[in-house]
Amino acid sequence: MSEVSPHSARIPCDGDLRKAADILNAGKRIAILAGRGALNAGEALEQVAEKLDAPVIKALLGKAALPDDSPYTTGSIGLLGTKPSQDAMEQCDTILIAGSSFPYIEFMPKPEQARGVQIDSNPVRIGLRYPVEAGLVADCRATLEALLPLLHGNQYRTFLSLMQSEMRDWKKLMEQQESAATKPMKPQVVAAELGKRLPANAIVNCDSGTIATWWARHVPVKRGQMHTLSGNLATMACGLPYTIASQVAYPDRLCVGIVGDGGFSMLMAEFVTAVRYKLPIKILIMKNNSLGQIRREQMVFLGNPEYACDLTPINFSSFAQACGAVGFSIEEPGEYGAIFDRALETPGPVLLEAWVDPNEPPMPPKVTAKQAAHFIESLAKGTPDRRKIVETIVADKVREMV
Repeated sequence: MSEVSPHSARIPCDGDLRKAADILNAGKRIAILAGRGALNAGEALEQVAEKLDAPVIKALLGKAALPDDSPYTTGSIGLLGTKPSQDAMEQCDTILIAGSSFPYIEFMPKPEQARGVQIDSNPVRIGLRYPVEAGLVADCRATLEALLPLLHGNQYRTFLSLMQSEMRDWKKLMEQQESAATKPMKPQVVAAELGKRLPANAIVNCDSGTIATWWARHVPVKRGQMHTLSGNLATMACGLPYTIASQVAYPDRLCVGIVGDGGFSMLMAEFVTAVRYKLPIKILIMKNNSLGQIRREQMVFLGNPEYACDLTPINFSSFAQACGAVGFSIEEPGEYGAIFDRALETPGPVLLEAWVDPNEPPMPPKVTAKQAAHFIESLAKGTPDRRKIVETIVADKVREMV
């Protein structure tokens, strides 16, 4: 099977390009938001970022637009994003939206804060999430390449270095979370250890829920990898069928699914499809016996105690064996390295279940006063395991300070 990736070759007219360049050239603190439309534009993104002294913030569908070791990116944005990305959005005076329809406008600059330029192949999306002065309806890579000769270069050259400094601090914080040796295991540890082992040709598919936070922050993108998840819909159960489809489309690449037990259990019978067609997919299940994202939303967004979020435990490794595949179970922090290595080397479909701490919160990059108040309110109203939840948060903060 040959790979076919058609892209529109059209570029905007000269007048629209000059208008966009004038806006960008006038900026001092410029931010770039890259989405799915920029996935094939990595080199051009870095060249524009260098010229504009602009950090590249990645929407989740644009996670693979730049590798996470690129000095130009501050990682993802939103509730499961990074603090440098949010700071860049809050402080920029100009924003270039490159192939993104990121839906959470509360994380975008205030409408009168920053001048906007947007590149998108679909004219309906121009100005949909943020008011822009210049809309370029065209292929993202071709447009960025056409813009480059028109950009004068940002003479102020302080904004990117400031965000890079913040990013170094953020990465140290993430490394602290990834080194915890507690039991039950921290989901950050499991995600990071798998991420270290994925080759540059891996295709990584993520499900919706708290699992998306651990994937977004702790599974670094390497150059050449592909990453995706549900995107705007935030649809649970997509991780397994996405991984099956990836393996069918790219039979020579390692295709991995990173899912939660809630999402996987909704469509788990499809694992038999991988067995039937001998698809060598690898599925990692973060098992906490809880609908973690719903639980957090009830507490932090609504101030309500947890309600009906517990899951009936399933022995997923035995399920995999019953389907005719290979299953592994990881409970001890010292086991994951060897088991991950065995799983990735095992032919055919493999399912790994990792028991992780159900009380580990997917913290936003910045906790607002309203979120804190709702959290306290939910505890006061009788959230189950509230003592363990508080102890977990306190212990995490202590480790960060040491």
